[in-house]
Amino acid sequence: MANSTDQLIFDVDFARKQFPFFDINQSDEWAFFDNAGGTFPCRPVVDKLEHFYKNNKVQPYGDNALAHAAGEQMDRGRKVISDLLGVAMDTITIGPSTTQNLNTLSNACTGFLSKEDEIIISEQDHEANIGGWERVAKHTGATLNLWKVNESDGELDLAYLEKLLNNNTKIICVTHSSNIIGTVNPIDQIIDMGHSFGAKVIIDGVSYAPHRWPDLSDTKADAYCFSTYKTYATHQGIMYVSPGFLEMLEPQCHFFNAYRPWSQLDAAGPDHAGIAALAGLGDYFEILYDHHFEKADLPLNIKASVVSNLMNSHETSLCKVLLERLTHLPTRIFGKNSMQGREANIALISENHTSARLSTLIGKKGIATKHGHFYAYRILKKMGLNPDDGVLRLSFAHYNTMNETVRLINALTNILVKA
Repeated sequence: MANSTDQLIFDVDFARKQFPFFDINQSDEWAFFDNAGGTFPCRPVVDKLEHFYKNNKVQPYGDNALAHAAGEQMDRGRKVISDLLGVAMDTITIGPSTTQNLNTLSNACTGFLSKEDEIIISEQDHEANIGGWERVAKHTGATLNLWKVNESDGELDLAYLEKLLNNNTKIICVTHSSNIIGTVNPIDQIIDMGHSFGAKVIIDGVSYAPHRWPDLSDTKADAYCFSTYKTYATHQGIMYVSPGFLEMLEPQCHFFNAYRPWSQLDAAGPDHAGIAALAGLGDYFEILYDHHFEKADLPLNIKASVVSNLMNSHETSLCKVLLERLTHLPTRIFGKNSMQGREANIALISENHTSARLSTLIGKKGIATKHGHFYAYRILKKMGLNPDDGVLRLSFAHYNTMNETVRLINALTNILVKA
């Protein structure tokens, strides 16, 4: 390897050339900061999706060349995702979304849960990692314990979790990072605490994965979920389930598919083209790796991790500039006041405008953002906010530039200072 990530500057111009969106004239009109809601797809993914729809949009795995090719492309997509994560393909379920995957996972736990058992959910989480567990607790009679956030800042306290844990705790559900306050939680420590009581720990990585690709090769999580439409690919949910945990779960598929580990929790049936196109995500990480480093025969998860660190450094440097400027504007920022321990994702409210109004005004200046509760309804309510109006969220991706960041700052300054 020619250089370490500490010595390199991320080539954002090269990265943007890998996205079809930046080829069109419309891209010059917008600075896009709604990346936490969904990123643009990279070119290799788009190319593979287009190829599948043009050439092999048939029922896969049939006894003809067209169907055989379709199946091969789907297998390749699954294999690339497992390679990118550094885990066996049999541990990965690819579903329509993380919300559906977590709902399916919670349903699959009903076979081993009873009224003597306890489930811990985090008040900081996206509703996807709360609602399904509430329903399962109601169905099985298990006790649902709420790991509450601090009212003032929305943070989770490990001491509070420690008080909730006991020998009846069977499941702990928590987000890797908050999609509102941006804090990256100490997942390894949480997992160790849960495992010390024999609990299974389920991590929602949807907000984390766009900022730092998850290498699961040495994960201690029993389940880890994220969404590829927020990591430059098609609208799919990826769910890793450890082999030992999978053995405890009731299959949620057709009975004749239950013998395949990767289909046991596929309750919806696969999106053929969407899965096939995921192979392009591996190509994208390879392209960026080869551009920034000497070509090397390394596992794909290692390359993705190294490239992701470089991406993260770039977007963090941009977000730091924004965060510093926001402290001088009439806003309330949620989360840490520095980039230490947080992702490049900032939620705020204005002293002079509703979040809806602010989102509309900034949109008129060519800045794409969004307002709302972002399915983290409970943390907003706990911090005294109106979840319906919610917050304005400004979220970065590695293809954002300093020029776009300055545009965002100028637009906010113009709106908030004039108000």
